[in-house]
Amino acid sequence: MRSQLIVDRMLVYQASNVLYDERFHHGVNIIHGSNGSGKSTLADFIFFGLGGDLREWKPYASRAEAVLLQITTPQGVLTTRRHVSTDAGRPMDIFFGPMDQALSAGSDLWQSYPYSRPERGYSFSQILFRAIGLPEAISDGASNLTMHQILRLIYVDQLTPIQRIFRVDRWDTWQTRQAIGELLAGIGGYELYDRQILLRETEKKYKDVSTALTNLMSVASGYGEQILVEHIETSIANASQERTRLLAAIDALGDEDDDGEATQALKSARAEALKAFRTSRRRVVDLTDAIETLGYEIEDADAFLDHLRESLRDFDDAALTFTALGRLDFEFCPSCFAVVRERAADHCQLCNEPHVHGTDDSRTLAVRLDLQMQLRESTILQEERQAELAVMTANLRVAKLELRRASTTIEVSRTGPATKREASVAELSRKVGFIDSQLEVLQKRLELGRKIRALSQQKEDLNSDVSRLRYEVEAISRSQDQRKRSTYTLISSEAKALLDHDLEEHSDFGKVEHVDFSFAEDWIAINKDKNRSGSASGMVVLKNSFTAAVMFSSIADARFCLPRWMLFDNIEDKGMVEERSWNFQRLLVSKSAETEHLHQIIFTTSKIAPELEGSDLVVGRKYTKVAPSLAIVAPSTTTTN
Repeated sequence: MRSQLIVDRMLVYQASNVLYDERFHHGVNIIHGSNGSGKSTLADFIFFGLGGDLREWKPYASRAEAVLLQITTPQGVLTTRRHVSTDAGRPMDIFFGPMDQALSAGSDLWQSYPYSRPERGYSFSQILFRAIGLPEAISDGASNLTMHQILRLIYVDQLTPIQRIFRVDRWDTWQTRQAIGELLAGIGGYELYDRQILLRETEKKYKDVSTALTNLMSVASGYGEQILVEHIETSIANASQERTRLLAAIDALGDEDDDGEATQALKSARAEALKAFRTSRRRVVDLTDAIETLGYEIEDADAFLDHLRESLRDFDDAALTFTALGRLDFEFCPSCFAVVRERAADHCQLCNEPHVHGTDDSRTLAVRLDLQMQLRESTILQEERQAELAVMTANLRVAKLELRRASTTIEVSRTGPATKREASVAELSRKVGFIDSQLEVLQKRLELGRKIRALSQQKEDLNSDVSRLRYEVEAISRSQDQRKRSTYTLISSEAKALLDHDLEEHSDFGKVEHVDFSFAEDWIAINKDKNRSGSASGMVVLKNSFTAAVMFSSIADARFCLPRWMLFDNIEDKGMVEERSWNFQRLLVSKSAETEHLHQIIFTTSKIAPELEGSDLVVGRKYTKVAPSLAIVAPSTTTTN
């Protein structure tokens, strides 16, 4: 299935007033008017409505409250709504159906999705990626490849420097640019990008671990070999044995000449020991019960997850059956078995709702997304339960150890009352206390030794990971080389063909042998000369020709993931003469008319070619400073749900 995006309609409103409401069509769409009439504002609204992160609005556009777009995708018709704001990362509301239905729908029929990928649920980019047919970023590393990032390549605006391919972005990296370009060109998915991001993060971890290990080694340098875990564990074992021997000696002391005060002290010790024993036993019982209950919950959740997976498989089978067979005609109602009355041909036979093109697919997408979201959230909850079970099991082991210690203390306290040999007891107790302090110091030193050993192992593992990831990056790059060469050759050929048709009297390119470019480094060049054009208007032609070449290459090659959609807002930028602009407009119209594949090109111009003015390609009226693109047209039926 080819990725696809068509903008059918855009509506901009403020409160109850419609500021803009126009329908678009397949192929070339032209928005034209004089300079300063709001053409770029409409382009910004399209960019924003599709998920672009726009924060700086033109004063005239800031009047708007929200923008709605109806889009057609391979998964059906969707309506998006975003509220205008200077805040970054605005969420998006999505209605799974056409705009006419969305405008009258209640708030419960709209779904709100955040800009960034949440811990649970979906971002709106994930929804749109699935609807459009773009590969979804599975890993956290690639999660920043959003609709905003995709639009940076397929929306050519006026503010980006003409030497650059991508729209300027605050958090830009060469890996992101390369990933966007190669993803849309069908060179690869996210595998290379994931590995590059993971390599960068792993190298940073390796550096951090090396620094931490160096710091710990400097602290431990004064201990010499006494910091080795094996030596410390031996010392702890010896001290523990000596402590046990001393406690046995105390236990062996006789109970001659009872002392009332000593007896009372012993009773208190026994009471404390019994209290500790009961507390430990209660904790063991509580943990055992909690683990048993959690085990039952995990079993139930496993059964529910199996049910969701089966439901998703059944739903996909049903959707596939519907695609193969079409709608079913019922003679009897499947609920009450009454005879089904005849309906109009364009209405559902059971519920009598009118059929709207694309709505069945969009409802299918909505149901599938709901099932997938339930499955994803239930899986996350199950993982949390299993993690909790592991923690509780570890706590139970500790609690049982504490219970054994408490039991031992009770047994020692039951040996009898204190004796007259208090001096011996005191001396033995002092030695036990000294050993306890030694054990505390040794335990801290043991923790330091374990940290050093763990960091040393982690450093070694990270070093191996860095080497492995570097090899994988090289291997993936090599495996993609053949596809990359063919794709780049196709784009270069398409761009050369467009440049060859540039007006000779205005062209300053000379003979174009081939067009070179780099997504990662963000440049375009003619015959490897990035400064081949001597004029700013020539660079505009080069940039637009290259971007259009990517678009037409995606039409020619089904392996491209670019959704056969492009938005130009700089057709005659940088002082271009109108004849040169007309020529490029005619090239776009001619190339578009030659293909039978579904696609959409939207461009704005203040110098529309004479034969195109008044044609079916024009969207809306001609805009002027007196009658700009945004105006109060009529009362709106929109709601601000």
